[in-house]
Amino acid sequence: MNSFLAKLFEPKNNGPEITRLLLAELNVPVTAGTINKELEEHPDFNSLLSISDVLHRFGVDNLAARLDPDKLLTAPPPFITQIKGTKQQPDYFTIVRKVDDNNINYYDPVALKWTHSRKEDFIERYMGVVLLAEAREFAGERDYEQKAKDEKRKSALSQLGIITFPIILCIAGLATWLQYGASSWFSLLYALLSFAGASAGFLLLWYELDQHNPALQQMCSAGKKTNCNAILQSGAAKIAGISWSKIGFTYFTGTMLLMLFNGINSPQVLLITGWLTLLALPYTFFSLYYQWRVARQWCVICVFVQALLLIQFAILLLAGRLEALLPVSFPIGWLPAIITAYVLPFMLSAALLPVFKKAKESKENVVRLQRLKHNTEIFEALLNKQKRIAFPTDGLGITLGNPSAPHKIIKVCNPYCGPCARTHAPLEALLENNPGIQIQIIFTASNNEGDKSAQPVKHLLAIANNSKEDHALIKQGLDDWYEAKEKDYDRFAAKYPMNGALNQQNEKIDAMRQWCDQTGIKATPTFFINGHQMPDIYTVDDLKYFLAV
Repeated sequence: MNSFLAKLFEPKNNGPEITRLLLAELNVPVTAGTINKELEEHPDFNSLLSISDVLHRFGVDNLAARLDPDKLLTAPPPFITQIKGTKQQPDYFTIVRKVDDNNINYYDPVALKWTHSRKEDFIERYMGVVLLAEAREFAGERDYEQKAKDEKRKSALSQLGIITFPIILCIAGLATWLQYGASSWFSLLYALLSFAGASAGFLLLWYELDQHNPALQQMCSAGKKTNCNAILQSGAAKIAGISWSKIGFTYFTGTMLLMLFNGINSPQVLLITGWLTLLALPYTFFSLYYQWRVARQWCVICVFVQALLLIQFAILLLAGRLEALLPVSFPIGWLPAIITAYVLPFMLSAALLPVFKKAKESKENVVRLQRLKHNTEIFEALLNKQKRIAFPTDGLGITLGNPSAPHKIIKVCNPYCGPCARTHAPLEALLENNPGIQIQIIFTASNNEGDKSAQPVKHLLAIANNSKEDHALIKQGLDDWYEAKEKDYDRFAAKYPMNGALNQQNEKIDAMRQWCDQTGIKATPTFFINGHQMPDIYTVDDLKYFLAV
């Protein structure tokens, strides 16, 4: 069940899952949400290159290599490789965790679990390329613990939502059994079938939303004559413009709600549900005939729904309730409860399904635009059209990173600027994971009286000047200032006593202020990449797609 739900709600490819598992094997802490986002927005999404780039960003050195099958067995695990899908399934990424004399322990991307395979069988599916990986010291995601807590909370809420109805149904069923005993057995079974029908109706609605979902496709391609799409996209799938999927979901969910909140064994409820079962019976024969003789294809979920309707009718026969339906007597006082129970799920499905479709399309469009935005050629073309630095920056501010790096980033900022502080962490992460980057920080502070930004800037410059060989101390000083929730200069100054070194920074302050005026800096933070101002549509987080070496 967990495997099915994972396929139903997770992305269609298995790249994010394999990346998450490899990082877990290497003991590198990165949240699943971050991995999904990084991979989905990569311009070469669903490729080994995208996985390699994401691993690099989190401090995992890796190397893609083409290995012959005999050399595959000598590669140091864990490593990622690609294997052929079975039957009509696509090719998959997988992880080899262990290789022994006769077996290979790897992650089965279809069953979503670790398994063993004979070497000969695995090599038949092996596609020739592996990604070897090794974690560096302190590899992982910044703020991992907080992000992990947020994800666990969201996951717990989602799981709670999934199990809410089953829990309510169990409680109501237990109460009915205690009250009526064995005489309620048929009613309990009827309620259970209604829950199964509501679940099947949900799957049919989900198919309308995402017909390419791997879990649904696996169900709908079990045989040669199994094709849900041929049935659910046919003209017979709707009546008066309303899909049978929506009607079926409304029928079963409404029945379940009516029984839960008005009594599973209530005579009035049994009367109403009995008549509805009789009214639904003709549709059962119509659907089965259409699939058998007209479409000549079968929809597994649809057949399951028809089976539930037939079993519910059989319960009426076995329980001897058909006689109770005649003469016809409708409890008028129950009309509000009936309308509420059946109209509510219909209105919710009618209102929410278009919203979910638009949300899904919007997300897909955003991801496509992000991939286009993260294309290196587009970035360089836009960058070369931006304002170019006309005045030298040698000796200004604080410089971090490799002096001979091929990429140089200039950050112009104010120590009390909130957006400047928010860009500090991603910029630092970019520097840590890319040896080919140099960062120069230039401040807009001045020596004018009343400029409160001058003192912290002088202090940061003094720390950098006194710790030219101690990059860790410079980094720590910048972290303590920018990552502090409240910018308290006195507390910061007490932690980094500089004595008379602050007064020696006035000329540096004037030089930076002059450069900012000459360059026309109007807002902070302003970034320059390799001599050109960064285009407005890009952020510091985007730079990891272009400046890796």
